[in-house]
Parts: sequence; C-alpha cells; structure tokens
Amino acid sequence: MNDAKIEKQDILSKTIDTKNIYTFKSNFQKISFDGFLKVLPLDVDNSGTIEIKENDIYGIKEVSSSQHFTEPPARYNDASLVKTLEKYGIGRPSTYATIISTLIDRGYVSYNENKSFAPSDIGTKTCDMLTENFPNIADFQMTANLEEKLDLIAEGKDNWKKMLKEFYFPFEDQLKSKYEEVKKINLIENPETDELCPKCNSPLVMKMSRFGKFLACSKFPECKFTKSINQETGVKCPKCKTGDVIMRKSKRGKIFYGCSNYPNCDFIINKKPLKETCPECGYPLIIANKQSNKCSNKECKYVTRTNSDI
Repeated sequence: MNDAKIEKQDILSKTIDTKNIYTFKSNFQKISFDGFLKVLPLDVDNSGTIEIKENDIYGIKEVSSSQHFTEPPARYNDASLVKTLEKYGIGRPSTYATIISTLIDRGYVSYNENKSFAPSDIGTKTCDMLTENFPNIADFQMTANLEEKLDLIAEGKDNWKKMLKEFYFPFEDQLKSKYEEVKKINLIENPETDELCPKCNSPLVMKMSRFGKFLACSKFPECKFTKSINQETGVKCPKCKTGDVIMRKSKRGKIFYGCSNYPNCDFIINKKPLKETCPECGYPLIIANKQSNKCSNKECKYVTRTNSDI
C-alpha cells in the first residue's frame, strides 16, 4: 500500500516585554493521507496543526520541560545492511544472503536479542587489522568499483585479463609483505584462570572460537576437556525456581536466554530478561519497546509503561 502522508508543524515563539528573551518550541502534526494506516493502525499523533502566521501574538497556556538524551545509531539488521550495500553498490541481490551468512558463519557478528548484528571480539579485531594493514582493500569504494568493472566485463565493454592484472599483482605483493609484518593477534589478554580441569586437574585456560570464549584444559591435545562460559543475567529461572537465566548462542550465532539447568529445564526466551518480575505471574519482564515492558510469559498479557522523558 502507499505510504502515509503526515504534515508536521514546528512553531518557534519568543517572549516579549521581559528582561530575558526565551524561545519556546511547539510541535503539531496531522495525517493528511492514511495510506497503509487505513488497515494497519499505529499509535501516530494526529492531534492536528493550527492556523498561525509569522509575528502573531498569543498567550501562553502551559510550558513544559523534558530532557532527552542522544542515542547511538541503531545496529544493522538483515534489512538495513542490505539497504546499505545497495546504497554503496556493494554486492548484488544474488550475493547479499552469502555476505550475511559469511559474517555469521565466521563468527564476526551474531544476532542480539533485538535480531540486530552485534560484533564479536574476533570481528572487531579482524576489522581493525584489515583497516590498518589493507586500507585499500577494506575501503567500501574499492569493492563498489570492482563490482562496476565486473559488470562492464559481463557486458563485453572491458577486458577481464587487464582487470585481473591491475588488481591481483599489486595485491599479491602487499599480501606477501603483510605475512611477515603482521603478528598473530591474541584475542584473550589473560588466558589463565583459577579453575582446574575436572579430568586431569590441570589449569583451565580461556580460548576463543567463532562461537565466543570458552574454557579448555591447558594440557590440550592430551586432554580435550572444554567448558562453556555462561553469561549470567542475575535473574532466577521462573519455571524450575532453582536455575539461573543465562545467555546462550545458537549454532547460527543467534543470542537467546535459557535456564542453566538445561536439559532438565527447558525455559527459554529470545530477549534479555529484566530483574523486575511480572506482578501477575512472576515471570521476568522484557523490553517491548522504548515506551513499555511486557511479561516474558507468552500466556500473560501484562504490559507496563516506562518513562521515556526525565
């Protein structure tokens, strides 16, 4: 359906006949065309605009103050990443899915509770290393230009041998020199821990895989004991009452939260639980949106409003 059309009106007014001049801002808006809102009603302000001209004089009915804090840009998700790739001419519709799956399969990013991409330690380190040592390769403009050249080759307007020579031989020389210059990065600064291996009584050390950090026996490969590192939320499991709700990752890198007593307890939720519990059923609350929290129990409809302004 068509987009909705919303008319927005901002009015700046100044006080008069006082020693100090203050500027106040008023916001108004109205829906001039419903569009998709006709069948998908959303909570959109439709209080209307007012008829006013520049230099009009009127009285003040009410003045309210609110404090807002700037927020960082939203993390990429599947849709916004594809939109950005399209914007900069990187990849093609047939390769977008491959690009995203490669980022996940290699452990560079994972899905957080909002189904957005969260960079991993190895992803951040890899990005820093490439940016520092291969700035021409890591530059998105280089990839976009290469895509354009490949399109010209497909149309018979450029020579593929010439393009390969211009790219490959300088890159090969750069790669050889970097193999000698760049040192292997240790992703874990302090790998030693105080825990002992339950199999051979040797110290456990922290290691890194594409699924994140884990503990392993220092006698590897003689002893192959490993142990996952649980990231606790400080929330007790509402189902079995004895376990703790911890963060877990699926094989696809998606983050979810489940009971530490699994498989004896199968409690699981997709969003990070809050320490506040539902007054109706006792389950932990989760963030629904910027204005409200809701109960993590699907059978409970409890919702509470939050204060977005201070």
